[in-house]
Amino acid sequence: MFIPVIKPILRIVASIGTFIIFVLTILAAYGGRISPEYLTLPSTLTLVFPYLAWASFIITLLWIGFGYYIRGAFGVLTLIIVWSPATTASPLGCSRQPDNPAQTFRIMTYNMIHGWDLENKGGDRNRTIQYILDSGCDIVCLQELRAINDKEIPLFTTAQQDSLRKIYPYQLGDPSLDTKVLSKYPGVMKKADSFFDGKFDRERYSFYELDVKGHKLTLVNVHLMSFMLTSKEREVFTGIHSIEDFKTSYREIKGDIHKKLKRGFMKRQNDSDLLRKALNKIQGALVVCGDFNDVPESYAYRLIKGDDMKDAYVETNFGPMFTYNRHAMWFHIDQILYRGPLEALSVRKGNIKTSDHYPLIAEFEFTTE
Repeated sequence: MFIPVIKPILRIVASIGTFIIFVLTILAAYGGRISPEYLTLPSTLTLVFPYLAWASFIITLLWIGFGYYIRGAFGVLTLIIVWSPATTASPLGCSRQPDNPAQTFRIMTYNMIHGWDLENKGGDRNRTIQYILDSGCDIVCLQELRAINDKEIPLFTTAQQDSLRKIYPYQLGDPSLDTKVLSKYPGVMKKADSFFDGKFDRERYSFYELDVKGHKLTLVNVHLMSFMLTSKEREVFTGIHSIEDFKTSYREIKGDIHKKLKRGFMKRQNDSDLLRKALNKIQGALVVCGDFNDVPESYAYRLIKGDDMKDAYVETNFGPMFTYNRHAMWFHIDQILYRGPLEALSVRKGNIKTSDHYPLIAEFEFTTE
């Protein structure tokens, strides 16, 4: 006898939940256009935009499938509104073949977290280094590595060190910074001061000039600041299994965690703004890659990308991706941007999990200057 009453109540609850998800999806899609200086929530929602967009898509199909066309129409409208940002977060591209294979090169970006093995598989050699040696990449951009030696990199065997020097004779980087470049082609690290007009954080980016097959390539290796959350603070997001857990987590998020989120967003905004001004001074083929600690369509990402750079993943892949693999925080925070006489051919994610990041490997082709 209660079923006729329960059904309308369930529809009302489902309708309210649907409306909330649609609104959050729109806010997440355009959160990267709102400075975190004023509001933190939009930037936070942008982190999970791909998941919200897919949730909105599935919910829309369900409403239409069950014959609730007005609610379905609101879903369709939501998807239309977020379409442009969605094609960056979940692109519709595809890989392509080179016109001139002799003019191609492969580049890897990898936050290798000092060469540690977070899977603790042990062995008689360093698995991260071996992955790099076997990758076939021409250029490797590394983050969270200050010295390419066995004092920092565990199980870095003499044989691996010899192989690394043979394959990548040009090992570039300042030992005071945690960004390094390995290259098969001649190159130099450029003084970062020449790209900036005032103060900047040297820890966040390093600049290189390489001669790749007779072409000048400027390379910027990026490592923007993370939220600096502790393991316990990360569990606040992953340990919600009940209403009581949610209440406890919400109180913590409103406190110290919110401050860390805001500080991280603001620091990346400032560093990205300075980097964008530096990029405006660079001519010719340019690749900007590394650990952005922020996602496509975020405020920092949009600042760096500007109107003149392309995203190699967006140009060559279909669907969303995540490059961070720990703490159930599956975000796409490692990026490869480019401009100039270059065409992205493919981007693929490596499957090694020694680090909390997956490596990304992109193939480019030089085009007519």
